[in-house]
Amino acid sequence: MKFPCSALVVLLALVGSSALRAQTTPAAEQLFIVHFTTGPGWDTAKPPPEQMFFREHSANLNRLRRDGRLLLGARYGDKGMIVLRAADEAGVRTELAQDPSLEAGTFDAQIDAFRPFMHGSTNYLTTPEALALRAYYDAFNRHDAAATAALCAEDLKWFSVSGDQTGTDASSRAQLHDWLIGYFKSFPTVRSEVLSLDQAGSFLTVRERASWENKAGQRVSQQALAIYEIRDGLIRRVWYFPSVKDAPPPAR
Repeated sequence: MKFPCSALVVLLALVGSSALRAQTTPAAEQLFIVHFTTGPGWDTAKPPPEQMFFREHSANLNRLRRDGRLLLGARYGDKGMIVLRAADEAGVRTELAQDPSLEAGTFDAQIDAFRPFMHGSTNYLTTPEALALRAYYDAFNRHDAAATAALCAEDLKWFSVSGDQTGTDASSRAQLHDWLIGYFKSFPTVRSEVLSLDQAGSFLTVRERASWENKAGQRVSQQALAIYEIRDGLIRRVWYFPSVKDAPPPAR
């Protein structure tokens, strides 16, 4: 990863995540939350899979997900919920009309406008590779250079990607370790957080935010994308893309 460095920006380290990634909703569309509760047609003597039109209910949810309408689904207590994008509430009702379990009374549905004011990620991956990457970020945030480097292969390759150019920032675990020692001394307040995390095989794509206190004592930050290749519990290769500074904190 790349970090702020007086005149340069250099490597940065790690992160922890989607199913709910940052998604752009077209201006003509809104977000709605649908709460599902059991209806008058629910048979308490039967398990959920045997309820009337339960399979059709699940099939409709899968259709909405394939169509890109369903952004998030979850269960909590004895209830369920989904977050949909649609032009208006009538559009949500049109989508739900394809679920026969509602007309049959197996479920009742309540629709409300959904206006998130804080964004994060629910994609908390627990694969061996994701756990190794989170351990790496935890060590980095403790400013433990030895523990951070120990989660990388001895022949680690760290690449910086800019346009059509690729440079090598580190070509071994030892190089990364030595760089981290100096970096933590120069930036004693630096931390890195994972904003989103996706995985395909041994490759994990991360959107991360690095933050630190500047000379004025203000917390400043920047975001970047990185791809980590993790095999046998160790980071083998990293491709780090140019960072983008976050908006500066408001003046006091």
